[in-house]
Amino acid sequence: MDDIHTTLEADYCPPLDTALLSAILSDYDLTEESDVRSAREALDPLKEYALLEEQLGFDPSGTGAQDHGARLAARPESCPETSENLSRETDLTSLSTDLSSLDRDRRSEGVSILGDKDIARELEKQDNETKIQLLEQVVDGRVSRSQIAFTLKKCNGGFERAIDELLNHVHFGESGEDGTKILAKGIDAFSEENTVRRGRKGKARKKGLDAVGGPRSGSLPSSPLHSSPSTSNAWQDSKNDIEFIATRMGLDSATVGPKYHKCGASVPKTIGELLKTKLTEGNEAIEEDPIKAVNAHELHLEFPSLRSDYVAALVSVTYPSTAAAHELAKALTYRPIERGGIEIVPIYERPDSETLGLDTARAVSEAPRHSSSATPSEDIDVAQRASAYASARSAALAQAFAAHRKAKSDRLMGGAAAYYGQEYRKLTALSSAASAAVADQRASSQSTSNQLDLHGIDVRNAVRIVEQRVEGWWASLGENRANGRIGASNRHAGYEVVVGRGTHSEGGRSKLGPAVSKALKNAGWKIELDGPVIVVKGRARA
Repeated sequence: MDDIHTTLEADYCPPLDTALLSAILSDYDLTEESDVRSAREALDPLKEYALLEEQLGFDPSGTGAQDHGARLAARPESCPETSENLSRETDLTSLSTDLSSLDRDRRSEGVSILGDKDIARELEKQDNETKIQLLEQVVDGRVSRSQIAFTLKKCNGGFERAIDELLNHVHFGESGEDGTKILAKGIDAFSEENTVRRGRKGKARKKGLDAVGGPRSGSLPSSPLHSSPSTSNAWQDSKNDIEFIATRMGLDSATVGPKYHKCGASVPKTIGELLKTKLTEGNEAIEEDPIKAVNAHELHLEFPSLRSDYVAALVSVTYPSTAAAHELAKALTYRPIERGGIEIVPIYERPDSETLGLDTARAVSEAPRHSSSATPSEDIDVAQRASAYASARSAALAQAFAAHRKAKSDRLMGGAAAYYGQEYRKLTALSSAASAAVADQRASSQSTSNQLDLHGIDVRNAVRIVEQRVEGWWASLGENRANGRIGASNRHAGYEVVVGRGTHSEGGRSKLGPAVSKALKNAGWKIELDGPVIVVKGRARA
């Protein structure tokens, strides 16, 4: 095996670096002839590319002194390995100098990178999952979750060591506005603009995290909203947009691509179309998980122009990454600023009780639910009121959850938690009443005297409505229910309840049909199933 490694090193080094060769060969079993052939197939293109770079005068030192390098290469005593080693030594010297200066600053002041020792000790006591979530918020999407978990494990669970190493990764890996690396290599690393900016030692270190200074770019792939206007490659811009949406929503680029081109290469429209399929799932997730409800509430406060169901879908799709939800919301609400104009930023306030219509809630809950004379404007008003109740209920739940957490350290916050819990229960009742009114109006608008269409109505309200309508139909028959031959035609026609086939339900299985059938059977009705229609024939005999 050593002989094969030596032979391959003689064949490919130079122009390839020995470290690169060893890294590639570590993936192959050199005792197998097939693996040796595969390794050569992988190394041949790299060798050709390296030789082509040498012919084009590629300068690995980053100094740009191509003519000087050519003159050195013409001397008999010079060789490519010497110049490459000198460049590598310069890079390593620059890197070690920067790191040692940062370490000396921290040790000389005798403080933690986190500033407060009590906070540092408290963070060290957290479990690994909590540490990973906190580190994700610190690096703001610039490092993947898997790399954060690996770094934390490598640091034996030490939060401060992990954040120190992750910040180094972010600093070394990011690029400036002009596309060049922030950490310059070669002799450029010693120029004035690339030296580490160090504050006065007498100052507090609360700015220690950004003392390394310099421009910062977005997470990779970078956000399409901050792309440089000088770049005019439409194909690359489209690729970046698709990758931006796919990575943050957890989708494949093949799924996002067609939707992106169908929406006219618009990032906000593409995100909106993808979120439309997740609205129901997002609302259910917010109602079941209080943490998601808190995240949705905070995101909605920051982006009040977004609808609450879209905010819920954003949080559900990107959970547990709040940074990804924030970036998608920012892209969804992004509007290009016209040059030379004045942008007016509106100030949003939290809606009060009058805006929510809390004083009219009793009228909604006591309104007749089977009225068919509602006007379109009334339909819109009730629907908006139901949406306002749902939004206020989510806000109350988030506040109750936050107060409950603070009550662990401050017992006075227990009263606040109880108050917001009571508000949540009251708003839940109001939201249910408003939702029932919306369902009644929809059922009235799409039904007749002998047919009830339940499309677009949730299961709970559908069961309630069908029980009321069937009782009303049976009472309207009067004496025809038992008048032998005279009422036979009306009884035989029955009362039709349209429940649908359930093709749009989750998993393609109907939830509405089985629930309505079970409720009617339990109430003592004789029914017949006719595909998407349930026909009520009358009372079942005891």
